[in-house]
Amino acid sequence: MGISQEWSQFPATYRETEARTVARWIRAGESGSVVGLTGVGRTTFLEFLCYRLDRLQEYLAPYPHPIHLIPVDLYNLPDNHLATFYRILLRSFYEQNDRFKSSIQQTIHELYRKVEAAQDPFLSQSALRELLTLFHDQEIRVVLVMNRFDRFCETATPQMTATLRGLRDGFKETLSYIMGMTQEIVYLTDMESIAPLRGILDTHICRIGPLSESDARHMIYRQTHYGADPIPEQAMQQLLQLSGGYPSLLRVLCHWWMNESQNVPVYAWGESLLARRNCQHRLRDIWQNLTEEEQFTLVELVQEPVKSGEKRGQPSKDERAAASVLQRLVRRGICRQEGEGWVVVGELITAYARQAVGQGRGRVWLDEQTGIIYQGRSRVDGLQPLVHTLLTFFLTRPHERHSHTELIEAVWPEDISKEGVSTEALYQVVRGARKAIESSTSKPRYLISWRGQIEGGYQFFPEGRPG
Repeated sequence: MGISQEWSQFPATYRETEARTVARWIRAGESGSVVGLTGVGRTTFLEFLCYRLDRLQEYLAPYPHPIHLIPVDLYNLPDNHLATFYRILLRSFYEQNDRFKSSIQQTIHELYRKVEAAQDPFLSQSALRELLTLFHDQEIRVVLVMNRFDRFCETATPQMTATLRGLRDGFKETLSYIMGMTQEIVYLTDMESIAPLRGILDTHICRIGPLSESDARHMIYRQTHYGADPIPEQAMQQLLQLSGGYPSLLRVLCHWWMNESQNVPVYAWGESLLARRNCQHRLRDIWQNLTEEEQFTLVELVQEPVKSGEKRGQPSKDERAAASVLQRLVRRGICRQEGEGWVVVGELITAYARQAVGQGRGRVWLDEQTGIIYQGRSRVDGLQPLVHTLLTFFLTRPHERHSHTELIEAVWPEDISKEGVSTEALYQVVRGARKAIESSTSKPRYLISWRGQIEGGYQFFPEGRPG
């Protein structure tokens, strides 16, 4: 299959570090997840891997067998029937049929057409397994690339993801997955559908951040050079500084530069762009993908730059936590270490963080010596005894899922008969905890309902999981 003009324009070294990481997984026969904030270009990267296999092959060499990366669109399933799911997987091979040699093309065509309208899941599953068996016999490795996999799991049934795990276990030498997601799996654990794939998705993780300067320059050139003169270097530098290399921002900035920048002095570009709704929308998407703790840290950082190792007036345990958050933000491409200090990447994200004072409440944490609960730098006062006990229990067991029964046993005093405590009584305590720590009790980010079993339960994220 030839390379389309669109993908042939990409530089040979596009996302080289990330591509090498994924190539190592494929060479080892492993699956993994590509995780990146909204607007960071995760979709483009995954499509680049699929449609520029020539570049990936260089990172794979030497590898003795044919490899095919097959994009699978699971985002717009017409229904949640297993038969439909299998047919979607088969259709993905059918749509990429020209990648294979002619004899395999014919088999793919016949198998897909045979079950194209089949409502019996056994028939379409058998056709898919027959195709994978053919790949196995001919020593062909196929990698299914599924972007927005976290969005798919919001509506998928556990049977669908169990099927993916079963196929992977049954064809380990033939089949692997690359899943594109906005967040790591720890923040998706309230989705029961994702459980069968947890061991696959949380072992190999490639975090994708903003574009490198060379990749960002290439994108700016492509977006602005439509038969016109090349963009001046001064404008190029300004767009790089404003965007921080975020593709979603770069698209807006490039369009603005070509159509509206002529009447705006360079020093006022940032102010003009921040007033645009499309720019605000993309900044908000990036911001909402952060935890409350990360938002809180960024707001503090833009108000008062932090030097490496500098004391911040918090207990030593919390100082270490703050440093850990900054390192996580570096890995996510939001900030970087510059000399002895830390800075936010991109002037637009920096300006947005300055406007976001009070939006991120920070990590909920327990001073173990005093038993006092804090959120960020503020003490959480006025807690009723049961609410305090509940939060203390959660803080000693973060991210775990706890049933109603387990919480009642842990929170109510021993001299009270636990059999007489109702679920409604527990809910009132949870409600009090949410009122104390959540920005919005209708959209909680710290204390999350878990409906994975009949009686239900809760899960606590002391950092305030992403929105």
